[in-house]
Amino acid sequence: MAVAEEQSIDFLWQSFLNGDDNCFSLIYNSTVNGLLNYGLKFSMDRDLVHDCLQEVFIDLFLKRKKSGNKIQKLKPYLFVAVRNGIVKRIVKENRFRFVNLDEMNDTLDFNIEYSEEHKVIASEKSTERNDKLLGAVKNLAPRQKEIVYLKFEEELEYNEIAEIMKISVESARKSMHRAVLALRNLLDKESFQTLLFVFAKKDSFRCPCF
Repeated sequence: MAVAEEQSIDFLWQSFLNGDDNCFSLIYNSTVNGLLNYGLKFSMDRDLVHDCLQEVFIDLFLKRKKSGNKIQKLKPYLFVAVRNGIVKRIVKENRFRFVNLDEMNDTLDFNIEYSEEHKVIASEKSTERNDKLLGAVKNLAPRQKEIVYLKFEEELEYNEIAEIMKISVESARKSMHRAVLALRNLLDKESFQTLLFVFAKKDSFRCPCF
């Protein structure tokens, strides 16, 4: 996530807490698409994801006095809230089987499909190589796919990713390291170098495998 964007969202959040209700709609408009795309990685049920998004923002608006000072960084908070909301909804709808919420959070698959206008490898012109790269990413473990998405699509920092995924910062870095190593094993040299080039164009990326 760009520093200017992060500061802008947090500035709007503080303005909202100080009584400027118009800032809430600006926060919503600047974050809803990213949150929707993220939510759809856990569930392709758009109605379910939309319902969770609405609940998150309604709760945020109504409980601003109670939770406002506890939220240091708004965007990671919103990702956590959407993630938890979707997991809870899936568990609730699975009425005939006991499911531990923490286990569900850890094992929930992360659908790495991208729309044409929103691909981590959209800059790769070769259709064959594009399919190969995307196929390799899809073969990662669910948590690895999620961390790749959060790092390179949402451009979040490792401390923010750790907060969202409920892991330590060190674990977030190690997960990224393992994800890149896995991609290197899944791809031929030329395709892997192409993927690194795409990743390197994202802010603050440093290849952890050399």
